[in-house]
Amino acid sequence: MAALNADRAQLRDSLLAALAFFDLFDYPLTLSEIRRYRYGPAGEDVSVAELAAAVDPAAVEEREGYFFLKGRAEIVGTRQRRYRLAERKFLKARRFAAWARLLPSVRLVAVCNSLALSNADTGSDIDLFIVCRPGTLWATRLILAGALQLLGLRPRPGREADTFCLSFFLSEEKLDASGLALPGGDVYLLYWIAALVPLYDAGGVLEAFVSANGWVRQRLPGFAARETGRRRRSPGVAANSWFLAPLRLFDAPAAKFQQRRFPAEIRSLANVDSRVVVSADILKLHVIDRRARFQELFEKKLAGLGIVI
Repeated sequence: MAALNADRAQLRDSLLAALAFFDLFDYPLTLSEIRRYRYGPAGEDVSVAELAAAVDPAAVEEREGYFFLKGRAEIVGTRQRRYRLAERKFLKARRFAAWARLLPSVRLVAVCNSLALSNADTGSDIDLFIVCRPGTLWATRLILAGALQLLGLRPRPGREADTFCLSFFLSEEKLDASGLALPGGDVYLLYWIAALVPLYDAGGVLEAFVSANGWVRQRLPGFAARETGRRRRSPGVAANSWFLAPLRLFDAPAAKFQQRRFPAEIRSLANVDSRVVVSADILKLHVIDRRARFQELFEKKLAGLGIVI
């Protein structure tokens, strides 16, 4: 009986911890989302029914199928409003992915950050995570960013709404993102990985990414790959495969060209820590990195709820 009560308490706390993290972003969760995002020690998967039984009415409320910390009912309307706004942004992102996959070097295009949760506001941009074939990362980014620049769809001061942020690329050979985690805990990175929404998968790439980042399950036991939907190969990919060799030859010059044009702030932060990482296999350009702040706020919420995980 004592072991059973301990398991129930652990499940209750992992549910509360997930709600506490997403409360930072005014984002209530459904039970199926709690099942995916519950935060706690690695363990077996649980059913929606088990989660429903673990809800603590003293700390959690529910409205219209959404669960949230007590006294935070207003965030249900916030989530619904942002969902409607996000639909337009997703349509633009899908159009981009339909074009980007024509490049034979592109292996995965996924939406990340707030839009991945359909929690983006009107003025936000569209953050994308892109996986490339080895030896093509810089050339691929130059082509994609250059095309978006010509179309006026790159972010600039005072003009970010519905533009495309291409600040995170990985090589298909370097899918493990554990080296980017902040020392001492990085809850934001865990949820960033778990929330990715694939728009184009050349075939098993997202599954490989999830496998390479199995360490995420040590804290998010419900972490698994999302479905891309009906997988379709672009009709132009096979015909364009000849383009891979020129892309690889062009990769080093493309890297030099782009690095010379990086803002001074990016150049000064490059490879100092995990905010800005610049290499042949990883390109992460997050000058404004709030992960440490989110970690601090998350831990304060857990302490306020009396949770130790």
